[in-house]
This record gives sequence, structure tokens and C-alpha cells, in this order.
Amino acid sequence: MKAKWFVSIATAVLMTASLANADNTIVVTATRSKIKAIKSPSFVSIISKKQIKQQGIDFTKNVLKFVPGLSVSSNGPFGGLTNVFIRGLSSRYTKFLLDGVDVSDPSQTQPYLDFGDITSNSLSRIEIVEGGQSGLYGANAIAGVINMITKTGKGKPYIKYTQEAGSFNTYSENLESGGRIKNTSFYIDVFRMDTKGISKMDKFDNKTHSYSRGDEKDAFYKTALNSRIEFIPKEGIKLGNIIILSKDTSYLDVLSSPPNDSNASNLTAQAKGYRQKSKFIFDKLYLSNKLNRLANLDIDLFYVNHKRKSLSDPQGDYYYKGKRWGYSVKLNRRFGVVKIILGSDYAKEYYKDSGNFKKLRYNIAGFGEAIAQINNLTLQAAAREDHFKTFGNHFTYKVGANYLIPETNTILKANYATGFRAPSIWELYSSPNPSWQFLGGNSSLDPERSKGWSFGVMQYLYGDKITASATYFKNIIKDRITYYTDPATWQSTYKNVKGKTVSDGFETQITAKPADWLSLNVSYTYTKSINPDTGRQSARIPLRVYSGWIKCTTLNSKLSALLDGRYIGRRYDDKNHTHQTGKYAVFDFTTLYKPLNNLELSLTIKNIFNRFYQEVYGYSTLPRSVFAKVSYKF
Repeated sequence: MKAKWFVSIATAVLMTASLANADNTIVVTATRSKIKAIKSPSFVSIISKKQIKQQGIDFTKNVLKFVPGLSVSSNGPFGGLTNVFIRGLSSRYTKFLLDGVDVSDPSQTQPYLDFGDITSNSLSRIEIVEGGQSGLYGANAIAGVINMITKTGKGKPYIKYTQEAGSFNTYSENLESGGRIKNTSFYIDVFRMDTKGISKMDKFDNKTHSYSRGDEKDAFYKTALNSRIEFIPKEGIKLGNIIILSKDTSYLDVLSSPPNDSNASNLTAQAKGYRQKSKFIFDKLYLSNKLNRLANLDIDLFYVNHKRKSLSDPQGDYYYKGKRWGYSVKLNRRFGVVKIILGSDYAKEYYKDSGNFKKLRYNIAGFGEAIAQINNLTLQAAAREDHFKTFGNHFTYKVGANYLIPETNTILKANYATGFRAPSIWELYSSPNPSWQFLGGNSSLDPERSKGWSFGVMQYLYGDKITASATYFKNIIKDRITYYTDPATWQSTYKNVKGKTVSDGFETQITAKPADWLSLNVSYTYTKSINPDTGRQSARIPLRVYSGWIKCTTLNSKLSALLDGRYIGRRYDDKNHTHQTGKYAVFDFTTLYKPLNNLELSLTIKNIFNRFYQEVYGYSTLPRSVFAKVSYKF
């Protein structure tokens, strides 16, 4: 409680505000072309390469926890299943991109991207666009879009080696090389991580009905290769290829009720060998051709492959395969103050599992976008028509505005968007299972439909020394797809049901730089997300989140230290509010030191005060942990 009141008071003292980008950073996700972040009508958060490094350890989910409007929950650290929620909506309502390509897993019951094993060493930045984006990106972009952008080779060729070691026998090695030679740039990164880990589940005491940390060591191993090559035969033409390969193994605990590491079923040799192996393949071939001073053509070809395989599962070994491949073509042309973007997206999705169920489907779409920049006013309008074989065409659109008041350095933003979530392959076509009274998928499902709007203000004070903002948002989803059981026959299938999911709230944040060596940040997010089945707050969505950080630099920026913390308010793990998982504060610390130009050292302490807490009921989180890292650039 003391931590809660401390952060609350700090927030009040520093005023209220939301994530803002007080610079001229160019972003590519808020529109289907480049635009300065401060001119974008959409609310854009940018996590830079420097911020990623400052978090100290290698998992991408760690930096997402500090973005206002986002909440993260994991079924245990080191490879535990991880969901990312935007503005109180489930992961299935977010579009997950890697270099602009949808990388959600088609073999999931409701496709999304599991962030449990995604590392950040090869990322140059992450762009998060909150609010409906189906008018630009199609299905499943109701809550927003997260786009992870990989590094590009620049400058003089180099080789860099990084070694990390830390708690729970955790070790990682990273070898990267990049640069440019004449008209060719290259980047390659090889990564390996090994950890004995901690128990995925906590121990449950049947007498006190309380949890304590589990004893078992659930290991995690990951190997990854990332590469990008760009060939620039002449100015204005760029041909590139991105290849990402990863393979990991995550040891798990057998699910029990309640979740319990010390349950008898988790003490058997089979249970201790229970693990999931995952493979991921990503390939993108792209061409960018600047036709003239005012027009540009972009063509992308892509292939995405997910494979998940469970071994030593008490119910038998099984696997899932999900693939996506296709193309994207877009042409942008400027007419005076207006930029027009026209394009087409085509994708095939494939699902296959060990139960001999397999299905292929396609989606084709055409979209158009207009962006007008008239003095201090930016206007955006986007529209898109998607065609799916099962439910035909679906039209979505988005409009937005950004206005700068130069006299007061104030920016006003407003957006309205429609969206939809397409039924998944499993929801539509899955095979019946008579022993479970499951009738199979429902090919007559309609898409879930949404509308949403947001309004915000950003204020710059004392130049760019203080940036404050506040945002209000609301989303409404109808025609919800749920797993429905007939109370008369006990037979189940998927069905569109009545009732609207409504999430609304506000995000506030301030960033201040009172001195060259000191920067501060504090934020507050309030999210009311109502489950229409119960009329209560949706599962795993915290009602209130406070977060902030203090960063100091010295010795001509060779030494920096970051202290960050977050308080998660009331949160429940289920829609009936049986299990409380909120009301805790966690603080982390990282220091970076660069004694030589080519040498960098870092030390990270996670969960400084060794707080026991759960993001998912029954599942573990890191106790106090220490990780050290050294990097040398040749």
C-alpha cells in the first residue's frame, strides 16, 4: 500500500498525462507510409533501441509493460505463455506485425502472438499504435497494432559479441555483425539463451488456500538467427530480404485445479519432462522504388511459419502448424499537401494439427488512405474492403485529425474507427469431438464488429523539457464469438452471441528532463473493460496502473542508471472475479557503463524488493534476480 500511495502522490504532483513522442521521429505504422510521430493523428508509442537495451534482459515483454494502455500477463517467466492487452481488450483484438507483416499464429484457437519467447536483441524499435486500425490493416486490428522493426546494417562493418549471465543459471550469447559495403548493407545476429529457470507454477497450500514460490526448475532454451540484406543498385531503388529463424524449448508444469507446482501430477518423471518445442520461420522479400520525387512503389512478399509441439504431455504428444504467406503492394503519390496511398493485401492461412485436421483459407483486400497536411493541421482518412470466402466482403474505415496550436505548443488529436475480427480457422471449421459433446466449428459465423474513438491533448512546456498528455478512449465490440454450450443438450460449438464488450478509460503521462543528466517519467492508466456475460471487469485487465522511471547519466553519458516501477491495481484472473491477482508494486534497476568506446557493461536487478505476486493465477513471476552483461564491438 505504501508503494501505491507513493506512486499516486508522485503522479498528482507531476500532473496527469499519456505517452507522447516529443521529437521528430519518423514512424511507419500509424499510416501505411512515413510520417512524423508528432504529426500523426493516431496515438503512437515508440520504444527505441536504447530503451530496449536499458531494460537489461532480453525479453520484449519487459519493455511493453511500461506503455500506458498496455497490460501484460505471463504464465511464468522464461518462455511462459504471454498475452499483451491494449486498452482493455483481449490479445485477439490486436494486430501483431514484424517489419509490417502479420505474425499472429493461425493455428491458435483465436490467433494472436505469444510474447513469452520473443527476444529483443535484433530489434531497432517497437511502434505501438493504439485504437482501431482495421481501416489500414484489416482483421483483428480493433484494439491497435504492435509493429516490431528489426535492425538494418549501417556505417562501417563491425562485429559485436555480448555475453550475459545471471540468476537461475541463466546464460545468453549474442554475436552480431552489420554495416554497409558500397551499395549493399547487411545485418546478421545469432542468439542463444539457456536457463534452468524457475517453476512455471507456484505452490498451493490446501490448508491456507494461499500460494508460495514453487521448488521445481522449469528450464528454457532458445536459439535464433536474424538477418537482413539490402541492395541499392541506384538511388531510389531498394531491394531487401529479411530472414528470421528461431527454435526454443520451454519446460512446463501439468495443468491442475487449482494450478499447483507441488500437485502429485507435477512430481512424476513424465510431468518433469513435459515441455513445448516451438519453431518460427519468417521470410520477407521487399522492393521499394521511388518512381519520382512525388511517388513511391512498395512490394512485399512474405512467408510466416509457426510450429508448436508438446512432448510428454499426460494426454499424449501433439503438434500444431500455422502458416501464412502472400503479398502486399502499395503506391503512394503526393498531390500538393495531400498524400494518397493505394494498395492491396493478399494472404493465405493454413492450419494443421496432429489430429489430422487441416484447412487453408485466403483473404484479399484493397485499401486507400489520404493524408493532408495543411499548415498545423493533419487529416487522415482510410478505408478498406476485405474479402473472406466464408462471410464475403467487410468494409472498415478510419478518420483522424492532429492539430498543433503553435502559440501554446499544444497538440490536439481525435480519431474514430470501425473494425472487425474475422472468425479463426478453428472457430469456423474444427472437427467435431463426440466424446466432448463438441459439434465442431461453425462455418456460418459472422465477424465480430467494433467501433471506437479517442480524444487527446499533448502539451510541451519549457521547450521540450516537459511533455504531458492525456487521452480518453472508448471501444465497443458486438457480434461476439464465444464457445457456446446448449443448456438443454450440453452440446457445444462457436456462436455469435448478444451483448457488447465495452472498454473505456484514459491514459495520462508526463516526461520531464529538468537537467541534462536527469529525466523522469510517470504515468497513470485507468481502464474499465466490462465483460457483458457478468457485468464485471474483464479477466486480467487491471482497473488502474501506475508506472514511472527515473534515469540519471554522468561521466559524459558513459554511465547511466535507470530505476523503474509499476503498481498494478485491482485485477482478477477470471470473469467471475474469483481470484485476485492485482494490488502489487514491482521495482527494477539497471545500470549501463561504457568505459571504452567498444566496451559496454550492464547490471540489472529485477524485482528489487523480492515481491511475491502473480500476473496469472497460480503461475510464477521472477523473484529478486540479478543479470550481468558485457558487450565488445570489434
